[in-house]
Amino acid sequence: MEHFLEVKNLEVAEAMLRGIPNGIERAVAGTVNKALGKVKTEMKAKVTSEYNIKKMEVEKLLVLQKANFSTLRGSISAKSHRTPLIKFMTSRSENGITVEVNKSEMSKILRGNPKYYGKPFLATMLNGHKGIFQRSDTKRRKMTSGKNEGKKQVPIAQLYSLSISEMLGSETVSEYAIEKGQDYLEQIMAKEVDRILKGYVK
Repeated sequence: MEHFLEVKNLEVAEAMLRGIPNGIERAVAGTVNKALGKVKTEMKAKVTSEYNIKKMEVEKLLVLQKANFSTLRGSISAKSHRTPLIKFMTSRSENGITVEVNKSEMSKILRGNPKYYGKPFLATMLNGHKGIFQRSDTKRRKMTSGKNEGKKQVPIAQLYSLSISEMLGSETVSEYAIEKGQDYLEQIMAKEVDRILKGYVK
C-alpha cells in the first residue's frame, strides 16, 4: 500500500513567490510534509474504526517519505505480512474460538481454513509465541527439529487474516486518505505561502 501527496495547480503560488530564492520549493515541501503527518493520523483513526486492530499495530508499519527541494512530493506506505488471527480473537468457549476482524460485522465462531483439517485451536509454541492453529495434514510426520525432533506428530499451521497493509489499501480507507490529503494540502499551502512572504520560515 502506498499513497502519494503532491501539490497541484501551483500557478498562483509561483507568481506570489517569484523573486524569493527557492520560494515555491519551500512552500511545497513544507506543505507536503505537514500534510503527511496529518494524513497518517487520519489513516490510523480510519483503519481502527473499521477493523479490530490497535493503533500501535498500524503506527509501527507506516513509513513516511518526506518531500524535499528536489522531490516535491511525499508518500505514506506500509508493507506487512498477514496478521495472525489471534489478534482478532474476542473469546473462546466450548463452541469454539470467536473472532472479529471487521467492526461492521458481528463476531463469529471461527470455522477454520477449508484446506486444513479439524477445528481451529489455541496453542503456544516452544518460543512462547501464541496463535490460532489448525492441523495442516491428517498424517503424522517425523519432526526434524525442536524439542520433539525425531517424534511423529500431526503438522499444524497458524491461521492469518488481512494484513494491515491490505486494511490501509481498502477502498474506504484509500478514498478517505486521498480526500483528507487533498483538503490538508489546500489548507496548508495557503499558510505556507503566507509565512514565506512574511519571512517566518523555520
